[in-house]
Amino acid sequence: MILTHSVLEAIRAHAARAYPFEACGFILGLLAEKGQDPGQVRGLGVLEAVNSRDPESSRRRFNVEPEEFLEAELEADRRGLGIVAIYHSHPDHPAAPSDNDLQKALPYYRYLIVSVEKGQPKEATLWLLLADRSAFAAEDIITGQD
Repeated sequence: MILTHSVLEAIRAHAARAYPFEACGFILGLLAEKGQDPGQVRGLGVLEAVNSRDPESSRRRFNVEPEEFLEAELEADRRGLGIVAIYHSHPDHPAAPSDNDLQKALPYYRYLIVSVEKGQPKEATLWLLLADRSAFAAEDIITGQD
């Protein structure tokens, strides 16, 4: 996935502000065109979401209410884009999918995870759910110009 520098920085900033809780949101962009490498998905904008989990469980889990997901889809449409990824942070935990992430993942979307250590955003990783839902495959993040 190709992300503009400002998109990646907006996600990292959201993750830092939300610490010690998980931040979550949507990456809006353009899918690869037919015949293009699927990795050519472009992330062009960010919509922050509200983590609707209770305060204690939101330190290790995130949830986005269906109405907010729908609003994100409508906003993406208004911008002529689509939701190309869902992002969330892992406070004081590696930027790798958890078992809960695997159980709750939706097909089609990519998942960007940012590790936040002691309030400072660190590594960002990108994942795509395999078709059989058995695991995630790691994908590259390429930072492009704004």
